[in-house]
Amino acid sequence: MSLAISHPPARQSKKSKSAPSPKLLAGINSSEQQQLKGKNEHFRVFSVSPSTIEPKSKLQLFTPNSRTDVYQRVLRTRGSLAAVASGASGKTGFEIVVVSTTDFAVKRRITTEAEVGDLDLAEDESLVYCTDKEIFTASTTTSSGSHPAPTKLNFQPSSPIPGKLRSLRYLTPKHERLVAVINAPQRTGATVLLLDAITGSIITQKKLHRGIGAVTSLDVINLTDNGGAVAVAGADASIELLVVDGAKIRRVQLFRDVHPFQITKVSFSPPPPPPPPSSASGVEEDENPHVVRLATTSIGNTIVVYTFPLVTTKRGYGLLCASRAAMSVILSLIAVVVFAALLQVVFVTRGGLMVNEFLPGLHKETPVGTESVEADVDALVAGLKAGAATDPFGEDVVDGEELGEELMEELLKAAAEKATEKKDEL
Repeated sequence: MSLAISHPPARQSKKSKSAPSPKLLAGINSSEQQQLKGKNEHFRVFSVSPSTIEPKSKLQLFTPNSRTDVYQRVLRTRGSLAAVASGASGKTGFEIVVVSTTDFAVKRRITTEAEVGDLDLAEDESLVYCTDKEIFTASTTTSSGSHPAPTKLNFQPSSPIPGKLRSLRYLTPKHERLVAVINAPQRTGATVLLLDAITGSIITQKKLHRGIGAVTSLDVINLTDNGGAVAVAGADASIELLVVDGAKIRRVQLFRDVHPFQITKVSFSPPPPPPPPSSASGVEEDENPHVVRLATTSIGNTIVVYTFPLVTTKRGYGLLCASRAAMSVILSLIAVVVFAALLQVVFVTRGGLMVNEFLPGLHKETPVGTESVEADVDALVAGLKAGAATDPFGEDVVDGEELGEELMEELLKAAAEKATEKKDEL
C-alpha cells in the first residue's frame, strides 16, 4: 500500500483562522467485484487530527478497466500536488496521474510503456520518474492547454552501469540535481548517482558498502544550495547515510541491523527554515539548535527513528554525524594521555629515581607511561566500533586492529620524543 501526507499550502493556512489539518493519502483497491465492473476507487483520502484518522473520500484516478491486477504502486506529494503511478502484473496498463490536493482535479495523465519504479515532484511542479532502465522528466503545468511529451534523460555513460533503477529523488529545490540508485544484478550491490536533471549527465557516483545486497528505499533532504543528505536502506537491514557536497558524495554513517526484518521505507522530516543571513560568516552556535529526523519502517511493523543535529554553515546547514564527534573524542584522549605521560616522566626524574628502577618493565626502551595506554586504546577502538560505524579519519568502515595500531604508534612516538626532551633538560 502506498502512503503519503499532504500538508496544506502555507498561503492557504494564513487565510484561515484555524490551520487546516494535513491529509493522509493512501492507495487501497476496491473489492474485486467492483474492479470487474470497471470501478476501482484506489485513491483514498483521510483527515488527520491529533486523536483520530477519519476517511473523507475515495476516487478513481486511473483509466477505468475491468482488470483486477492494476493497483496504485507509487504515491508522492509536494506542495499542492500529488502524483500516483500504477502497477500491474501484465505488460500494459501503466500510467501516471498528477492531481491537485485541494480539489483532486487531474492536472496531467501520462501513459508509460513500462511499469514506473519511482517518481518525485519538485517545488516548481516538475515531475521525474523512472522505469527499470530509463529516467524521464515532465511538466505538470501548461499555458497552451497541452503538455509537451516527457523528456528522456540519457544518463548512462558509454560503458553502461549494469543493473536496474530502484529509486530517485530531486535533491535541490529548483530541480537542478537528482539522486538515483541502481541495484546491481543478482543483488551484488548498489550505486548512488548524482545527476544533472537538465542534461542527464552523471556528476558523480558512489558504490554503497559491501554486503548491502540491494537498496530497498531512498530519501533525501536538501540542506544547502547544491547539496544535502541521502539515506538508503539495504536488503541487509542497514541504513547508509551519505552527504552530497557540491560534486562529491561521501559516506558519514553506517547503521547495521536497524530492524529484525527487511526495511521497507526511509523518510526524512521536513528541513528547517533557511538560516538567517547573519549566520553567513561561518559556522555558528545556535541557541535553539535544529535537528533532522529519519524515520524507518520494516515488514515486521517496526519503526526506528534517528535524530541528527544540524550545524549552521555559510551555505545552509551541515549534518553533525558521529564521525565528527568520534574525531573530537580521539584527539582529546590522545592529548590527555600524552600529557599524563609527560607529567609522570617529570615527577620520576625530579624525585631522583631512575626510570628503570621506578618502572622495571620499561627496560625494553618503551617510553614511560605508554604501556598503560594500550588498554585505553583498546577501549577507544571498541567504543568506535559500537557507537560510530565509520572511521573518523576517512570514509571506510572502522577496522579495529588497524586503527589500534595507528593510535599506539602515534602515542609511542610522541611520548618518546617528549621524554627525550625532558631528559636532556635535566
